[in-house]
Amino acid sequence: MSILTIPKLADELFLRPIVISMNSFALSTLMSYVMSANGSIDWRPITICVTSDILAMGADHLKDKEDEFSSDRNNANDPRLTSWFIYARNFLAASAALLALALSQCPISTLLTTAAFVAPALLWTTPISFKKFALISRRLLGRFGGDKHQPSTSAPVLVIKRIPGMKAIFNGIIRGCGIYAVVLSVLSGSGNLTNTLPSPWSVVQLIVWSTVNRSCHAIMTDVRDFEDDMKAGVPTIPVLLGSVPNTKVILTACHTLVMLAFIENPYIVGSCLFAAALVWILGKNSPKRAFLFSSHSQSLFVIWYLLTRHI
Repeated sequence: MSILTIPKLADELFLRPIVISMNSFALSTLMSYVMSANGSIDWRPITICVTSDILAMGADHLKDKEDEFSSDRNNANDPRLTSWFIYARNFLAASAALLALALSQCPISTLLTTAAFVAPALLWTTPISFKKFALISRRLLGRFGGDKHQPSTSAPVLVIKRIPGMKAIFNGIIRGCGIYAVVLSVLSGSGNLTNTLPSPWSVVQLIVWSTVNRSCHAIMTDVRDFEDDMKAGVPTIPVLLGSVPNTKVILTACHTLVMLAFIENPYIVGSCLFAAALVWILGKNSPKRAFLFSSHSQSLFVIWYLLTRHI
């Protein structure tokens, strides 16, 4: 069991959620800029996307570290460790307050859109029992003349995180389609949505590029944990494929296909080349923080585009 330290808590509870949420900041800023009718940047979708990212990731990390903290009795005698959990809860509370403020300035459609994409992320590690659903079904069947004497069976428990491939799918859909949907609902609600995106961008490019990139990054983090996941029997994509090289070949193919599909967009081409290079540079022996570069293979080229528009 790893020793829980203050630097480790600071990294997992604060630094990592903030750094990774900066990708959502970059993507939501880009989409807000290119999708607005007057070329302005709306603070509301950016705030919603960043704070939602921090809440989903921060809550997941907080739960893991609290479990690790409680598993060692010696930790209870260290008030410094305890104080960092208080700081983390305050950090999440502040993020939730900012999210509520931004949503209060948006149409109801934005609230519904945000809830649809954030709820699965918050339930990522939560065991979902079907026992209550089975109980309600039996009561309804009994009320409407069904068989009241059916033998009871143990209801299955679902953990989304343990479903093979769901990590990549969730990351891609939430950070790709989700960010676009939030920006779209905010701008359309305020009447500031453009009919035509500026060259070289299109709606299809934004959605496909973001979804594939985020999904591939999620799989790259599983490459980092390949040996541990293999021993523990965790059904990640690299484990299912049987090796890290097989996974890297598929990831490279995904980035190459996106690049070829949108070859007319130099920012997507550059991002895909950079992401594909990181696939082969990073591996299971790379430092954990090195994988943060993979999470920002889009951000650097979003900054490049925005700088070219204002220089």
